[in-house]
Amino acid sequence: MKNKLPTILLSLSLATLFGFDVGQEVELTTFLNGRANPDFLKYTKNIQTNLVKGTAGKVLEVKKFSSGNAGIKMKITGGAKNGETYWVYYNKANPSLALTGKKSKKEVTPEAAQPNEARALITRNVAASRDLGEHAVIETARQAKALLESKQIGDSTSAKNNKDCPPEENISKQTLSQTGEESYKETDFVAPFRDTPRKIDDYFPSCAQIDNNPWETCRYKGAVEEFKLTNGGSNNIVKNNEYYINRTFEFQFDDRAKSDMKVMVVDAPDDTTSHTTYSIMLFFPRSILPSIKKEGNELTVTLPNKEIVKYDATTKEVIGGVFTEGKMAQSGNKKALPAAVKYTGAGVMIRADKSGDLPYGDIETKGGGRAPSITTATVSKKGFPDCKIPSKDIWYTDYTKNNVLIKTEYATDAGLDSFIKKKCGFSLF
Repeated sequence: MKNKLPTILLSLSLATLFGFDVGQEVELTTFLNGRANPDFLKYTKNIQTNLVKGTAGKVLEVKKFSSGNAGIKMKITGGAKNGETYWVYYNKANPSLALTGKKSKKEVTPEAAQPNEARALITRNVAASRDLGEHAVIETARQAKALLESKQIGDSTSAKNNKDCPPEENISKQTLSQTGEESYKETDFVAPFRDTPRKIDDYFPSCAQIDNNPWETCRYKGAVEEFKLTNGGSNNIVKNNEYYINRTFEFQFDDRAKSDMKVMVVDAPDDTTSHTTYSIMLFFPRSILPSIKKEGNELTVTLPNKEIVKYDATTKEVIGGVFTEGKMAQSGNKKALPAAVKYTGAGVMIRADKSGDLPYGDIETKGGGRAPSITTATVSKKGFPDCKIPSKDIWYTDYTKNNVLIKTEYATDAGLDSFIKKKCGFSLF
């Protein structure tokens, strides 16, 4: 393993390029997401809170990205969040932070003081530290506008209106009971679930490792809605041992909706967002919520169709079950090729891949309008030829729920089965 001290010291010295230095106090000039780590990818579920305009904090660390933008680690110095620490995004073309003119004694972060331990922690907990570029400002502005319109946050003195995710230790017994959390164990996610997602206006799940489990668990208002495994190398799948280079398996069941249970495989070959490739996989028939358990040095994941996948608990490499995988690779333009993850099970899989963005739902056109994704989904079943279907025929963007969902007529297996039979000539069952 490489010693990361030179890299960390370099990131600290680069602070002066942005006009900021460790120990200085900065103030937000607009609304920003407060994140648990310096991964600013639009779809990363590491947002812990929304920080309002005027929030002030002390600079603890600066991480420069290849675009010239940066992540700033700041410790809040006033208000309801006094003393709390978050990562925020700095876009040099549209600055969202300004110096207050104050400066205090420099603080040494745990990352700088213990680089080797920090590297191990980052490998386990950070899906990727990749630069989002202009999308960060766009997404933040949209979220701030939506939150203001719904009166979920006010000015910097209205902490009671700020809809933050509850910390893990503050999840009440009543909340867990209401979400059915007490009915099953952390490693057994088989529990009652709804057919379709509810309206979600403030969806900011909190993801963290719990009880030293080798996976991250993501909760929304106390309910487990995702777990993920990150292979950070170096091994046969991910060669380079850098915290922003990895393959991540995300097992998602937002709002515990049966209709939209999915696996997202994210291949991040470097720190450039447009080079990252997303692969969405759905498995049928849909019978149970995904689950995970650890036995020795093996992790067993149960898919929605009750088939299993086995992973090495240390490296997060696939070692058995209905998945096989090959190494992460890039094309000539440096974009990651679609994840070399193959499904060998007896069920039906629907898969779509895309670089730089999700492979389904509406996309924003150059004129600022919206248009359905032009990607193609592949429907596979053992013993039958693969079937190609436009992604827009399966998914749609529901702006009332701020989410991309399976079309309502395909929310049940019976409804989707009729469609697949007509298009592909085989059944989900």
